[in-house]
Amino acid sequence: MGESMGKKRANREVAQAVIQFLDQHLLDPSPANYAFAFLYITGSNGLLRKMVDDITDGGVRLTQGEVDDMIDSTSDDAGAGSPHNMDQLQDQLRRQALAFSDLTSAALSQATTFNQDLAEGMEQILAGFDLTAVITAMRERTAEVERKLAATQQETEQLRLELDTARNDASRDALTNLPNRRSMDAKIQESFGRCGSIAIAFCDIDHFKSINDRFGHAVGDRVLRAVAETLQTELTPYPVARFGGEEFVALFPEMSETEAFDLIEKARVAVSEKTFRLRDTDQPLGRVTFSAGVATTSSNPQQALKDADGALYQAKNSGRDRTVCHLTPTIAA
Repeated sequence: MGESMGKKRANREVAQAVIQFLDQHLLDPSPANYAFAFLYITGSNGLLRKMVDDITDGGVRLTQGEVDDMIDSTSDDAGAGSPHNMDQLQDQLRRQALAFSDLTSAALSQATTFNQDLAEGMEQILAGFDLTAVITAMRERTAEVERKLAATQQETEQLRLELDTARNDASRDALTNLPNRRSMDAKIQESFGRCGSIAIAFCDIDHFKSINDRFGHAVGDRVLRAVAETLQTELTPYPVARFGGEEFVALFPEMSETEAFDLIEKARVAVSEKTFRLRDTDQPLGRVTFSAGVATTSSNPQQALKDADGALYQAKNSGRDRTVCHLTPTIAA
């Protein structure tokens, strides 16, 4: 009886904490929100709990959109693109390949046996024997192999789709949903190999550490997402990636330094004209800007990255909130 009462009391405490969580963040009492709050309060999903704590740092309230995004992204304990899950998927795919190999070998063996049985059957037919039993057995054996092959093929196709999804997730930045550094490195090499001439822009948010220090990392994350969205909108159809921290890289195939400069300047002005406010207090966050460096190459994309980075630091050192071109041609190493 005592154990039962203790469990009921614990259940009520969790339920009350869930309701308080929903009230605190002004969230509707929907089943999905109840489940979300329950996972957070009980700590059943460590990734979700960390994401909520990061966003609410400094007393910031959650929005329904943020809750929906977190429900989608944490539906599994491990993200599809996590290294651990990627290894699991690849291991499963290898096992499926081995299973296919085994089934193929078995099918070939069955076919060999079947041919032998047919040869023997021809002799039995000539001798007047009834082959109904032999043919029935072989049909059953063939049907079983076909069933196993179909099941294995279906499982392998599902694994292939999951692996494709995992690879896509592993190439994107989780916070901004932009391609990550590894993905951009590959795009640069691919574009350079196809076009032979590219322009690269390095962009870095000005005084970003100050934003984090004054307003918290949750606000800093929202600034990163807003800048990422603006860059992607203003620079479409050209690829933009989050290179790390508050740095972004844009790639412009077969474009001159001047043309790339004009596009980056357009994006820079668009960011600087945005109004940023704290969600809870409506307090102005202040003007958000970025500095950028641009370089081109027809011989060495890695050197162009270094040149663009160098031009970025020139922009920082000359006052920030500006774009600087690296006008010296890059030379192959």
